[in-house]
Amino acid sequence: MTSNTTLSKRDWLVLSSLLLLEASLVVMLQALHIKGETSFDVFLPRLSGVAFLCATGVFLVSGTIFVRGYLEHIRLPSGRFRLIVAMNIITVVLTVVIAEIAVRAVARNYYGYEAIGTLVLKPKSWTAVRNHYQNMIREKRGDQLFYVKDSLLGWTLGSSKQSANGLYQSSAEGLRAPGEKSSFLSNIGHVDVALVGDSFTFGEEVAYEESYGYQLEQMLGAPFRVLNFGVPGYGLDQMLLRYERDVRPWNPKIAIFGFVSDDLRRTLWVYPFLGNFRWHNPYSKPRFILEEGDLRNVNRPSLTPDDIFSRESLAELPLVEYQKEYDPSEWERHFYHESYLIRLLQSWHSSPPVERDGTSEETLLSINARILREFVTLATQVGTIPLVVYLPVENELNRLSRHPLPKQVLERAGIAYVDPTSCLLEVNPSDRFAPINGHYSSQGNLAIAKCLLPVVYQALRDAAPDRRMPNQ
Repeated sequence: MTSNTTLSKRDWLVLSSLLLLEASLVVMLQALHIKGETSFDVFLPRLSGVAFLCATGVFLVSGTIFVRGYLEHIRLPSGRFRLIVAMNIITVVLTVVIAEIAVRAVARNYYGYEAIGTLVLKPKSWTAVRNHYQNMIREKRGDQLFYVKDSLLGWTLGSSKQSANGLYQSSAEGLRAPGEKSSFLSNIGHVDVALVGDSFTFGEEVAYEESYGYQLEQMLGAPFRVLNFGVPGYGLDQMLLRYERDVRPWNPKIAIFGFVSDDLRRTLWVYPFLGNFRWHNPYSKPRFILEEGDLRNVNRPSLTPDDIFSRESLAELPLVEYQKEYDPSEWERHFYHESYLIRLLQSWHSSPPVERDGTSEETLLSINARILREFVTLATQVGTIPLVVYLPVENELNRLSRHPLPKQVLERAGIAYVDPTSCLLEVNPSDRFAPINGHYSSQGNLAIAKCLLPVVYQALRDAAPDRRMPNQ
């Protein structure tokens, strides 16, 4: 005969059902947190929705088993049920304590944010972020000498500089160059092709001779010269302003405006460090809004780093309401956030912030489309041939059946554009992109240059039908 303190198989089943009941409840609550404001018909087919349905099923089955065990205890009282409850409490408490200790042990400082791996924990701390960038400014870490503050553009390449890793140099005019002592003003009499863009156009992760601008210049040959005005981190708004102020005075024959999908999102940023946890500089940037169809820059001159990081709270930052992906609730701390485990569960997956009028997807499409049309207009007005180039990134090449955001913007703009996807697909997938940050590799840049070559020739022919082009 078993004692009252010895658990039978039936008792172990009740204990297991209680643990499953609690675990499924946690999964259900987490899934509902992920759901946010999404309707159930959209939520349920997703992975989180399936997890919610499965957890609900487990909750109902385990709950039924536990209730039956409880009713049996009511009918035939014994100390075993109280033992089951006590064992459950001890198990849950130990599990939570061990998990809390483990999460605290692996948490780290990640560019001023607390993170588990690369998952940034919510709520975020403005004090910690501010201190991180204040230290960066004070110690001049990274490439703060290579990139310099610019009241119009936010930042740009410094004159005759070299990056911290020694891979990049700028000319006396602030262009990507083969050496920091370079100057392009001394080389006159060329047919200039100017490149405007972000890090993909600049040629991050490759040497100057491996960038698509240099390789295009080699293919074009004399008398062509390719001037690289690309600046890492730019949005389309900065590219437009860079063209208008810095490129047009060179009076290039052709201006190539190359952009990737991330640049569209950056157009709706004021503070890049709030949009990208790994942001490498402390500057703000211009921010266009549309007023009666026209572009207006509301952050001119752009705020200085000292002005930004002297603020006591994030809410004090001017124009923060224009920052896409900014959600005030992600910075609000409550008493339960003393637990790192709760913060981890809250941060694991969350719904996108509620869209505001100035940061909605419709705003993103309309402002970026307007910028592209403005570039074409400005270039055409001064006799420059404008070429807009959509530069696909790795995940877009892997999902060719999808309609990427850049093409939606281009269709909204209603302008002709160059898509070098076919040329990139000819490169072995493992050789298209650099392994660290996913920019084009030397082979990927070569593929872009090969695609641009006939387009440049054709644009020149269309502009001057009697002009003879070199053999391609």
